Amino acid sequence: MKKNNAIKGLLAAAIIAAASMAGHAEECIYVYHQGSIVFKDYAEHVDSVALENNKTQISIYDTTHVQLYSAALSYVDSIKFADDRPVADLLDVVFNPDGSARDISPMGNTVEAVGNNTIVWDETYKRYTAHYNNPWATSPVPDYYKIDYDSNTAFKNGLSDGHTLETVFMTDYEGTITNAEAKWFSSHQSGGTGFLISTISGARKNEITFLPNVNTTTSSKWIWCTSGIVPQPKVFYHVVGVWDKAAGKAYVYVNGELKNTVAAVGNLRFPNAGSRWFGIGGDPNGANSAQAGAKWEVVTARVYNDALTQDQVTSLWRDVKKLQDAQAPASLVTDVDYMSGLPVKAGGTYSIYGNNFKAGDKIAFTSATGSGSSFIATVTPIEPAGVTVQIPAGAVTDSYLMTLSRGDSTQVLGGTRLEVVDSTPAGSKVIAHRGFWLGTSQNSRQSLLNAQNLGVYGSETDVWLTTDNHLMINHDAKLNNVTIQTSTYDQVKDLTLSNGEKVPQLSDFLAMLKSSSSPTKLIIEIKAHSTDARTVEAADSAVAAVKRAGVQDKVEYISFSLNACAKIAQLDPQAKVSYLNGNVDPDSLHTLGITGLDYKASVFTANPTWVTQAHNLGMTCNAWTINTRSQMAEVSKMGIDFLTTDYPVEATAIKRHFDGNH
Repeated sequence: MKKNNAIKGLLAAAIIAAASMAGHAEECIYVYHQGSIVFKDYAEHVDSVALENNKTQISIYDTTHVQLYSAALSYVDSIKFADDRPVADLLDVVFNPDGSARDISPMGNTVEAVGNNTIVWDETYKRYTAHYNNPWATSPVPDYYKIDYDSNTAFKNGLSDGHTLETVFMTDYEGTITNAEAKWFSSHQSGGTGFLISTISGARKNEITFLPNVNTTTSSKWIWCTSGIVPQPKVFYHVVGVWDKAAGKAYVYVNGELKNTVAAVGNLRFPNAGSRWFGIGGDPNGANSAQAGAKWEVVTARVYNDALTQDQVTSLWRDVKKLQDAQAPASLVTDVDYMSGLPVKAGGTYSIYGNNFKAGDKIAFTSATGSGSSFIATVTPIEPAGVTVQIPAGAVTDSYLMTLSRGDSTQVLGGTRLEVVDSTPAGSKVIAHRGFWLGTSQNSRQSLLNAQNLGVYGSETDVWLTTDNHLMINHDAKLNNVTIQTSTYDQVKDLTLSNGEKVPQLSDFLAMLKSSSSPTKLIIEIKAHSTDARTVEAADSAVAAVKRAGVQDKVEYISFSLNACAKIAQLDPQAKVSYLNGNVDPDSLHTLGITGLDYKASVFTANPTWVTQAHNLGMTCNAWTINTRSQMAEVSKMGIDFLTTDYPVEATAIKRHFDGNH
C-alpha cells in the first residue's frame, strides 16, 4: 500500500512534468522497474500519463491518444523526466566573430587560432561557423584551430578509455572529389583519432570515415570505420564516431543512423610527439603545421569522455535536425565568402563574394572586440559574383562583425579582421600552372585557351624533346606510360589527354598565341632531361621555335637547369628567363643574363633580402605553386612580382584586392 501511494505521488509529479515538458525534444520520460529502464520516449511525444483500472494500471499516451506503454502499478518503481543529451566533457568548440574560438566544455581547453580563420554566421544553426576555402588536400593548411592536449593527462585518459567525437560539417567541391585524404576535425599522425574523407581503396570510397588507431600491441593500426556516405557538395552532415574500448568496437553514425560497426580491440595509440592536438580545418603535421585541408564549413567539434549509446547519439541528432527543419528566414545573399586578415588602407577596398547582392545594399562593420570602431559601407558589384566596399578614412585595425542591410531586412554575414595599413604592394601577377585546367586537362589546348580568356599574366607549360627533336607538351616524363624523351614523334603524337585531346606540340601553343589578342603570355618550362646536354638542346630548340613563330614578345622561359637558363639568355638576350631551383642568389643569376628568380615561397622567406636585391638589379621574382588565398596574400605582401597557381580565379581576386589598396 505504501508503494502504491508513493507511485501515485510520483505519477502526479510525472503528469505535471508531462504537461510542462511536452514539446521539449531534449527531455525524455523514463519508467523504471527494479532500477532498470523499462520504457523511454521523448517528452514531446507524450500527451498524458494516467492511472486506470481502478488505479491499478499506469498508461502513457501519445499526442494522438495512442497508448505508448502500460503496466501494473505494482510493477513500476518510479517515473521521471530528464535531459537525455550527453555533455561534451572533453572538448566543445565555439567560434567567435573575431576569428578566435573557445572551449565551453568543463575541460576549458585553450583553442589557438592559427592564421586568419574566416568566421561566418549560419542562420540554420544559429551560430558562428569556421569557413575554409582551401583546395582539396591542401598541405600545409594556412588557417586552422589547434587544441593541444599533450600535457593534459585528464584529456588523454578520457580518450584512452573510450571516447566519442561529434561534428556537423559541410564540404564543397566541383565535379567529383579528388582522390586524396582530407580532414576537418582530427588528431592523427601515426596514431590518434578523428574524421576524414577517405581515399578509394578496394571497397572503400571517398566517404565520411571515423578513424581511431587501436591495437593490442604498441604498433600503429588504423580502424577504418567507413560510413558509405560520399559527402555531397554544400550538404551538412551530423557525424558521430564512437570508440567503445570495453566492447572492442568502433561505430560511425551519420545523421543519427548507425552506418558501420568494426572491431577495435586494444588500446588507443596516440599521435607522434608534436602532433598530439586536435585540428579544426586540417590535420596535425607536427607541432606547427596542419595538412589535408579542403573547402569546409565546420559548425561543431566536440569530444566526449564516454562511448555514447545509440539513444544518446539519437538525442544529439534530434537537436541538429530540429534546427535544420526549422523554417529559417530566407537569406538575402547566399554562398558568402571572404578572406579575413587582409591588409586594407583607408580609402581602399575590401571584397566580399556571394550570390544575390543588390544595388543599394549596405554592410555595417561593427567592432567584434568592443572597441567601438564601426562604419557602414555601400557596396559596388564586382565579378565573379560579389561586391567591394570602400574602407573609410579613420578606419582602424580591428575584428569586425559584418551585417548586410537591404531595406528593413538584415543578414549577419560573419566576422572578419581588417589590418589597416598606409598602403600595400601591388598584387602579384597571376600565372596559371599548366594552364587554367580545372574542368579540363592540364597542359591541354583548352587549358591554354581558358587562361587566355581569363586574361591572366601567363599560362605555364612544360616541354620535352623527342629523339627526333619534336617539342611536346606534358608535365610528367611519361604520358600514358610512354616516355617522351626516349620516343619518336610518331610514337607519341597520337597519345591522348584525359579530355580527349591529342598531346600538343609546342608549335600548337605558339600558333594559339599568334592568333590570339589575349595579353596572356606562354611561360615555357624546359624540363630536365636525362642529361644536362639534352636539356640545353631542348632550350635551344624552344628558342628557335619561338623565333620562327614570331611570338618572342608573348613568351617567357623557366627551367630547373641553370645551364638551360644561361643558354636561353645567350640565344636571345631580350628574352625573360627565370631559374627555378631556388639555390642561387640574385647577383649570381644576373651575371649569367638570367632575368628572374622563380622559387618556392619558403626560399624567399628564408632569404628576406633577395626580393629587394633582385628588384635593384632589374630582375623579377615569382613564387610557386601558391594554391591557397592566405599564401597568395602573403606572397603579395612580400612584394613578389608573380605567383604561379592552380587556382587563377582566386589569385586574380587577391591581386585585385591588393591593387585596390596599393
